[in-house]
Amino acid sequence: MIPSFEFKLQTQVRFGIGSISRLPESLNTFGCRSLGLVVDAGLMNNPAFVDARREVCFQFDIIYELLNKVSEADYDYLEECRADLSGKQVDFLVCFGGGSTIDLAKALSVLVTNPGPAKQYRGFDLIKNPGIPLIAVPSTAGTGSEVTPNAVFTDKQEKRRLGINSSVYLPKITFLDPRMTASCPRSVTVSSGIDALMQAIESYLSIQATPASKLFSKAAFGLVFNSLSSVIRDPNNLALRAQMQLGAFYSGIGLMNSSTGPAGALSYPLGVHFGVPHGLAHAVFEPAIARWNVSKACFVYADLHDAIDGADLAADRSVKSMRFCEMLSGLYKDIEVPQTLIPFGVTKSELPFMIEQAILLKHAIDLNPVHLGPVEIETILAGLV
Repeated sequence: MIPSFEFKLQTQVRFGIGSISRLPESLNTFGCRSLGLVVDAGLMNNPAFVDARREVCFQFDIIYELLNKVSEADYDYLEECRADLSGKQVDFLVCFGGGSTIDLAKALSVLVTNPGPAKQYRGFDLIKNPGIPLIAVPSTAGTGSEVTPNAVFTDKQEKRRLGINSSVYLPKITFLDPRMTASCPRSVTVSSGIDALMQAIESYLSIQATPASKLFSKAAFGLVFNSLSSVIRDPNNLALRAQMQLGAFYSGIGLMNSSTGPAGALSYPLGVHFGVPHGLAHAVFEPAIARWNVSKACFVYADLHDAIDGADLAADRSVKSMRFCEMLSGLYKDIEVPQTLIPFGVTKSELPFMIEQAILLKHAIDLNPVHLGPVEIETILAGLV
């Protein structure tokens, strides 16, 4: 019997090489005249972005433009940007950038129409008033932020990563043009790509996963796993960039309709307190968690194993799951992603703090198909230092 479930996808998507050329057409369809732009500073020499910006500047009044130079925004920075945008009459916000920049644009789009400090909206569905309509143009293949109701920021006072989560700010349209990702340096391609892979794995494993979300999570895993090493070796290959971008998009859909898991929960303190980029912080825990789950007879990984090019489809589920762990570790070695906490400066003495911080996100940890309490997490982490 197929279980009952809900499924969400509220954003219109235009995918393909050159799709960004349709941005002015889309804005005109909405009757737009004035724009605000939120732009990742790393895009200034990207030809696809330069062409797109020139066209929108030619056809529309640019009332506001933010050049974002921050890799992971905090609430103080969000408030500064909000003050700059407040009072400016723009019909649409258009965001060009990676997951953090899109998160920034999503939050800004509603903070200018909802009073009070941004921190009061941390949590879920606390935004009441609709904001400035938003169009997202991702420049990385990573978080899938262009379709998810999540925007995460660092609270410098509490030293935690906490999100403003609301469907109110979901982009009206997202343009997935692989040319936008072609200017990503190797480090960004690795960090964002491995983040998309982690989202696909955890959203598939989550006990909240549904038959529909699993379709997207598994497809995302296959697209990213089978192209990540290759795109790092051949970064100008737009066919590979397209596979990565579609995989990241699918991972966002899977995540939105399922959830993250323990690796995601553990990534936040590693990012905030040790300055580790989110993708790498998310990734470092996953092989150990997968091995732990498999050791407890959780063989769901067999499904993801089957999405890997060249996988032995005839093996039984336990063998497939063990091979999945081996192949995941092999990918990490190939693209030079750490599988321990040592390169990040974490020592055994800091593990109690890491566990304490992760337990604050117990709801995510509890979505793992195998029970993980403080004792189990301590055992897993002890093997990483």
